[in-house]
Amino acid sequence: MKKFQSVLLIICLLLGVLFTGTVTAQQGNLVVWVAASQEEGQNLVQAFSKHYPNINVDMIRAGSGELLTRLMAEQPKPNGDVIVGIAKEAFEGNIDLFVAYKTKNDAQIPANLKDQREVPKYYGFSMPLQAFMINTNLLTPEDYPKTWKDLALPKYKGQIILANPALSGSAYAQAYQMYTLYGLDFIKEVIANATFVASSGMVPESVARGEFAIGVTGEYNIAQHIDAGSPVIAIYPEDGTGARFDASGIIANGPNPENAKLFMDFLTSKEAYEVVFNTSSRRTVHPEVPGPGALPLLPEIKLIEYDDIEAARIREELTMKISDLIQ
Repeated sequence: MKKFQSVLLIICLLLGVLFTGTVTAQQGNLVVWVAASQEEGQNLVQAFSKHYPNINVDMIRAGSGELLTRLMAEQPKPNGDVIVGIAKEAFEGNIDLFVAYKTKNDAQIPANLKDQREVPKYYGFSMPLQAFMINTNLLTPEDYPKTWKDLALPKYKGQIILANPALSGSAYAQAYQMYTLYGLDFIKEVIANATFVASSGMVPESVARGEFAIGVTGEYNIAQHIDAGSPVIAIYPEDGTGARFDASGIIANGPNPENAKLFMDFLTSKEAYEVVFNTSSRRTVHPEVPGPGALPLLPEIKLIEYDDIEAARIREELTMKISDLIQ
């Protein structure tokens, strides 16, 4: 009888795994360092814990700079297992501090939105895509700019508002994209058409109010104004917008490496990206998860390579040259 009961128990356990698709026997601890918002981190941990209730998860929320400083200070045995939502260039600049691991969802993440090594050390998390914000009361569809190059057309003189790239990270990303596509002489032509402001937040506000016809801004800002009923739309340049993303990865020599792998498997699932979207409405790197508000799915947007390392390396030099042209 005991032997029969043991066999029956094993069969039940196997059936449970087969039909739920989830193994809950994993135990132990996990320490997750989160540079995303507190709410995003908490919601991700809660969703993970539904799959692995026997793993005790501690979450530490801090800015990416603080987390990187802590990571270096705690070498060679850091107390964290996974870091979530820091800039791609932060991974590349400290690549030896992270573990190569191909997650179960590797095939679902586009190649240009994860580490392109044979076995990735990081996967994309969310994306601050840049787009054109157009006031539809001021321009008709046939007059919408379609490409970055269009911004230099004489007909747009005085109709474009941009943030100063020396004062705004997102504005610098826009300038770097224009520079890599068409060079500094092209940027000079755009400057002749544009008004520059100190705060990137002034760009979407000014276009929404009808003070300017065209602004370049993060797509999330455009989505918010569309949802609020402003007469604006988003145009993604046909010559591409930079595939900028922040990322997540496993910390080398962390205390719980096997549980860290489980968390990365979860973090790269559609379910986890939907948690991020439902919490913050931010664009994620998963092709099947919606964009902010009424904006299109990721596969509908042309992405071009954005070299974060080079962008950081030449930032001071490029912003100085652009500042001289603006004055």
